[in-house]
Amino acid sequence: MKKRANIVFWIILAAAVLVRCVGFPGIPNGINQDEAMAGMDAWALSKYGTDRYGMRLPVHFEAWRYGQMSVLLSYCMIPFIKLFGFGTLAVRLPMLLASCGSIALAYLIGRKIFSKNWGLLFMALTAVNPWHFMQSRWSLDCNLFPHVFLLAFYLLLLGLEKRRWLYLSMIFFGLTFYCYGVAVYSVIPFLAAYAAWCLLKKQLKLREVLVCVLIFTLIALPEIMVMAINFFGWQTIETPFFTMGSFPGSVRNQDILFLNFSMGQLWRNLWSMVKVCLLQYPGYIYNALPGFGAMYYISVPFMLLGIADHTVAMFREKNVQEKTKRLALWGFLLMGVWVGLITFEVNVNRINIIFFPLIFLCGYGIMTAVKRIRTLRCIVPAVYGIAFLLFLGSYFTSFVQESRTYYNVNFLQAAARADQMEEYDRLYITADVDWQFNWQMSEILTQYACRIDAAYYQEKTNVTGGRELLPYSERYHFIDVNYLKEADPGALYIVHVSELGEMPFAYNIIGEDGSYVFLEPSS
Repeated sequence: MKKRANIVFWIILAAAVLVRCVGFPGIPNGINQDEAMAGMDAWALSKYGTDRYGMRLPVHFEAWRYGQMSVLLSYCMIPFIKLFGFGTLAVRLPMLLASCGSIALAYLIGRKIFSKNWGLLFMALTAVNPWHFMQSRWSLDCNLFPHVFLLAFYLLLLGLEKRRWLYLSMIFFGLTFYCYGVAVYSVIPFLAAYAAWCLLKKQLKLREVLVCVLIFTLIALPEIMVMAINFFGWQTIETPFFTMGSFPGSVRNQDILFLNFSMGQLWRNLWSMVKVCLLQYPGYIYNALPGFGAMYYISVPFMLLGIADHTVAMFREKNVQEKTKRLALWGFLLMGVWVGLITFEVNVNRINIIFFPLIFLCGYGIMTAVKRIRTLRCIVPAVYGIAFLLFLGSYFTSFVQESRTYYNVNFLQAAARADQMEEYDRLYITADVDWQFNWQMSEILTQYACRIDAAYYQEKTNVTGGRELLPYSERYHFIDVNYLKEADPGALYIVHVSELGEMPFAYNIIGEDGSYVFLEPSS
């Protein structure tokens, strides 16, 4: 029996990894703006030990200025940049590896809480899950959060028996703070509530909990300090090892309900969570495909059954150790619900922490249903198998084409081509990136497409990519054509085709690339 379980484990893992590597890293084609930002900061760190603005070893990235970015994923990119060079492969590989690792963790958690068969079921459901598949193939910083938390969660379960694993789990719980800002108001309540239960039921000693608090605090404290610095308006704090930055332009506090509470917003947050988790509302195509959602529509009844049945079983469980393990899974789910209620109108990636417990409880519901209706033993795997094949068929065909806009393919190509036109030393680049109008997105995508060196961006040098150019602020201009007044003779303008009618001066079209047009002012 043990040998067969091991064989099934490796078959599921190998198949899951293989299918996630098909077309990688070229599908999705192009790059998401947040990927580009994380990648540019990682590249700067790999070369200079600073982010692209010049902040030394930041605990939190300034990124978009008005909206910051977590750092852990970018730090994970550095060895791959060193190994493979800067590009899409190095940027996306850390997320792929973390996602493949979480498939194995799903088995280990299922085995630890229930049994090997449960573990294999959890693993299989994770392997074919649409959310898990899609997020594994692009590097959005916040999507590292559920994977790091899952590792910490497994180590926590091990730590109930062997304390060295418990203390190690605190390191990874602390690292979740560098994955996504919601960890600050979700991981702490989870750990506090679970510690209180373990103390009450004598599963842990007070001394052991205090050691855990110390380890967790040491790891998480720099990020907590960043939050405090920006909440209270303090100045940037530099240490020999890292920098805790002040970001005066931040608007992220507005996303947290208890800092801007209203009953109306609470209900809107609740409804957003229901749409994503129960109604399988896809939102943007880069998060979920229409017709499949984050978990498949077929999963919803099993998920609800699993939540109900697991909750009943947990309360009926007499063995304290078994109840404590079940309670961990229940707490994992409640943490996800808490994030959904407190975070501003969540989409798939904002509530990503909820999907692992939902997958596991969906598996619990399937097991419960199969025990009651034996014919489902063959029907359920067949349905999920067909759903996964249909999902893959859609992902590798229609998604490839439809996602090009959201991964900025046309804009990236146009910016790169324009940058190579050596006869023009000044570029005026539209803020229209096909699906949004945002000059900051236009700028970071241009920097990624043109591989603009951080030292050149900071104007410490006039050399980037082996070329000596005008200073960055003189060469690259990011524009809204509606606010242009007079032409810059001899410069190259890259505008969206829809903006041609808004140009305030006469021009000559010298080239086209997709939906973008290259212009030069006419004399």
